[in-house]
Amino acid sequence: MAVFFLAMALAIAAGCTAPAGTDNASEDISSVPVTSAALYRATINQPDALSGFVKMDTDIYNSGEVVEFTVINDGSGTLICAGNPPAFSVITQTPGGTWSTKMGSGQPDRAAGSALAPGASTRRYTFVTTGWEPGRYRIVHDCGIEREFLVRALPPATLPVTSSLTPVPDACPETNTTTTAPWIAIAEIGRPVAYQPFTIRGTTNLPAGEELVYTIFAVGEGDAGVSLDNQGSFRTTVIEGTCGTNTWEAHGEIQATGEFAIGIMGTDKTPSAIRKFTVIPE
Repeated sequence: MAVFFLAMALAIAAGCTAPAGTDNASEDISSVPVTSAALYRATINQPDALSGFVKMDTDIYNSGEVVEFTVINDGSGTLICAGNPPAFSVITQTPGGTWSTKMGSGQPDRAAGSALAPGASTRRYTFVTTGWEPGRYRIVHDCGIEREFLVRALPPATLPVTSSLTPVPDACPETNTTTTAPWIAIAEIGRPVAYQPFTIRGTTNLPAGEELVYTIFAVGEGDAGVSLDNQGSFRTTVIEGTCGTNTWEAHGEIQATGEFAIGIMGTDKTPSAIRKFTVIPE
């Protein structure tokens, strides 16, 4: 089953590179671990390799969560930056596929310049996504680095139920206690829409907190050339459920249409499951 875990089908957008050189001023702040108020950890495909210079602990946020990041020059050349210190803007992708400025000036301050030497890092940047619409966003940093992230809607709030009687928990159904083999199941996926974030859910009897490895890949050879990401598989964590049945979630976005499949397994390659689904046009 490990053979089909080839690549994650996520968005691949055009990026830009930053020129190497020197400048009169530089930002050289010691790197510190980036923390975030995000409720879970997930990654998406990025515009180019330089996107990894933007250090974030997740690429998917609920609306209202805090985004924190630092830019670290992991390359061998100096990055020339606009502004001293450099700033950033956030742009968002419209339904038509164009980009517009969400926050920031959208225009770097080229009246002043700075440089980011190899191994150096910027200060920590922070902003809040309160009121932001679900969709794709991109951080555009003055040092020529870009990184994309997704914002999704908050799950609906559940109001507490008041009762004068003490609630009696439902009894767990009887199960075959002679079978304890681990298993993973994938719920009905439906028909995700291309260019829009979607979630795949499932159940398992693996313990809460255990990691699962999943990959989404094109089924047809015609789709593989435009959608496969050769960077490998991604991970998710088992969430505690009830009656010995726990849950899991996988997140992604596919910028193509056609037949796809998700494969998921435990970190030791057992148990495993696979399920096909169809991505439809916008």
